[in-house]
Amino acid sequence: KTARRSLNLLLQNLQNEHPALWKTIPTSQALVKGTTSYTLDAKILDMGNVVIRRNGVDTQISRLSRDEYQSRPNKSSEGRPTQYYFEKLTTPKLYVYPAPENSTDTIEFYAVERIEDVGNYDNTMDVPSNAVEMVTSGLAYKISVKRSPERVQFLKSIYDEEKLRFEQEDSEGVSTRLLPGVAHV
Repeated sequence: KTARRSLNLLLQNLQNEHPALWKTIPTSQALVKGTTSYTLDAKILDMGNVVIRRNGVDTQISRLSRDEYQSRPNKSSEGRPTQYYFEKLTTPKLYVYPAPENSTDTIEFYAVERIEDVGNYDNTMDVPSNAVEMVTSGLAYKISVKRSPERVQFLKSIYDEEKLRFEQEDSEGVSTRLLPGVAHV
């Protein structure tokens, strides 16, 4: 029981520290004329690279905070959506602004999905094969905290090394590009 609990907590920590590229899934949501909110799959933790697709052409839309979305005066006004708010709940919701003017557009995005719990001991872990060594060393470290404190530092150093190696592998391998923002005064 302690190993399963520690493994589930380890996977949650990994997800919080390093969004898993292997759990970032291309996703689509059909829009309905006049509808401002859509319930998404419960395993979606976040969304990125959000575009509106109309007639095969993608147009990027910007993300709003809860306060920014809430301050929109007439959420039912219709047009091509240009902004969205993602509400992180147990069952997440997507809000678009303005409300869609037709039912032919879709929102295309990359959904960051939750890593599944370990479940029974005979389940296959919800991690790619190149992450198994990192997860195994992380589990050894977590269990040592409870059972073998004298080995904690040694096992943590192995885990940190494996985690760094994995994070370097689990990247898109593209150059960083910074664009200055323009403030509206």
